[in-house]
Amino acid sequence: MHKKDRLIEAMVDKLSKIEKDWDTDQILSLLEKHRVQYNVTPAIRNRLFDEPVQKFLFSNENNSKIFIHYTKDELTAKKINREGFRFIETFEKTAEQVFSDSVDLNYKHNIRKYYGKYIVVICIANEIYNHFFEELKLLNKQNTQPEHVLSGIPSFINDNNEEVFTISNQFIKGFINYETGAIVPNPEFSPSYKYFISKEQFN
Repeated sequence: MHKKDRLIEAMVDKLSKIEKDWDTDQILSLLEKHRVQYNVTPAIRNRLFDEPVQKFLFSNENNSKIFIHYTKDELTAKKINREGFRFIETFEKTAEQVFSDSVDLNYKHNIRKYYGKYIVVICIANEIYNHFFEELKLLNKQNTQPEHVLSGIPSFINDNNEEVFTISNQFIKGFINYETGAIVPNPEFSPSYKYFISKEQFN
């Protein structure tokens, strides 16, 4: 990795830990503008736009919503494949919805790539997502999103007194190493997976 890219990554890590109230996306956006301004380019090739990777990423686009999450650790990506995707309070803070649009994808990738080279692909069938969206709307749950109930298990409070939600691993398509183009599918992936939702999850 280029020396300046390593510096940027270190800065992001440090700022994220020290300034918890800062908007990380804004920090990353400013750093990306700095990188472009000074013509800093990564030494490692970006394989995200290779045809096999694009096919894996967007093959369900016609009937599903697709989100991506970046992580540095392959073990973490494998764990998400097995156990599902945990997030704290707001899904949008850690996952980004993507579309088969190279300009849009490239922009979002450049913003989030400093989080790590492994991209976890989360794919939820439109029929499932829209069903829970309407259910929550009828219940007037304005602060609850479909992602909050797509786990099959109730949320829990962690040691920092934060509410943690888990999206079922059935909605995890797999993960990609964007530096090498390696793809690791999740054998349990089922974007139209249906299950019982307990009353607690709607409370």
